[in-house]
Amino acid sequence: MNTAHRIRMNPTPEQAEYLKRACGTRRFVYNWGREQWEKQYQAYKHEQEMTPEQERKLKPPTALALKKQFNAIRHETYPWTGDVTKCVVEGAFDGLGRAYANFFAGRAEYPKYKKKGKSHESFSLSNDKFTMGSHWISIPGLGRFILDQRQITKGRGKLLRSLGTVNLAEKLRFVEQGSVRTPAKKRNQRKQVICEAVKILGATVSCEAGHWYVSIQVEIQKQRPLTPTPVVGVDVGLKQAAVVSDKRRLENQRPLALHLKKLGNLQRKLSKKQKTKDPETGRTTFGKNYEKQRRKVARKHQQIANIRRDIQHKFTTELARTCGVIGIEDLNILGMMANRKLSRAVADAAMGQLLQFLKTKVANAGGDLFIASRWFPSTKRCSCCGQVKKRMPLKHRTYECLTCGLVLDRDLNAACNLAWFATDMLRQLHA
Repeated sequence: MNTAHRIRMNPTPEQAEYLKRACGTRRFVYNWGREQWEKQYQAYKHEQEMTPEQERKLKPPTALALKKQFNAIRHETYPWTGDVTKCVVEGAFDGLGRAYANFFAGRAEYPKYKKKGKSHESFSLSNDKFTMGSHWISIPGLGRFILDQRQITKGRGKLLRSLGTVNLAEKLRFVEQGSVRTPAKKRNQRKQVICEAVKILGATVSCEAGHWYVSIQVEIQKQRPLTPTPVVGVDVGLKQAAVVSDKRRLENQRPLALHLKKLGNLQRKLSKKQKTKDPETGRTTFGKNYEKQRRKVARKHQQIANIRRDIQHKFTTELARTCGVIGIEDLNILGMMANRKLSRAVADAAMGQLLQFLKTKVANAGGDLFIASRWFPSTKRCSCCGQVKKRMPLKHRTYECLTCGLVLDRDLNAACNLAWFATDMLRQLHA
């Protein structure tokens, strides 16, 4: 099974400068490849339309061909790209290839250029280019870069390893059975995931709201836990983030609504900070106070997202461990976001993220997850007799069946219907 562990990094100012340069190099290489891909594809398309088949010579662009083309001119035209590890260049073309593959498969929009300050800053490392320790990671090229910045020429070998090592807030949680050491604190014991085998596949270093993180991708082998027997249905919504058919509920914490006033104040201060636009080049120059305030806004957004993510992680983990079969409903979230009166509440609830967590964790726990169609009448159908109502407006929070007389909470009734749906699908699967 492939998974990842995201760890906070604590780099020194010199190390952070290298990480920023690596992110900028990756952004430049990605944009270069995006530009060349478009030019070569237009030339290839023109040849396909205007030239006979026997005389055609051009081939459609690929990420591998563009990488070879860039490496051929890299040291002469762009020598500053050699200040960082070569994994940055390789990862940029790998990301470009995935972006076009997702576009041609219909999974994403056409790739766009990456812009400084707006795009997600990150770069990748291959598994044979970095070293992981207890609370540190050694990044290739980092020590050499710092020594060059300090202009140190003697005794470089002794300083390379210490300067190229970045402190981590915690150690990798996936450990093999033979190398398990009992931590002194119980909370650290709970974090450990004991596996039969652990293989590191790679790492991705990223920056979010001024904080640096490294995501370690690993392949693990561990025994699957015994699959629990309960069959439940989960209905997600706005009033309660999730309602389970066994009467468990996840209250919608509304983190965005709670922090909206503070966020508005921070954004209002940001709009008043100094920024100037050059009339000749058209570039906008931001002052230092603008960058400080922008970082405050970004960290407030990060705090809101972390609150929401933490609650959903805890709920879905408990659900995956205690239930063997779960029924959920496929929701048209984009259609719900189109409602101007509910769009902010829908975004604050993050129902899509909750369902995605559930899909991943149920599969890892060895359970079964059945997804009902978005046209499945989970809200309109009576969970007792099966009678389906013609209408069920949002203002009616209690379901009242006119046939059997059932009176039940609207969301709980929908969760019970999804549980019956999961039971039927399980019966058909093992028939």
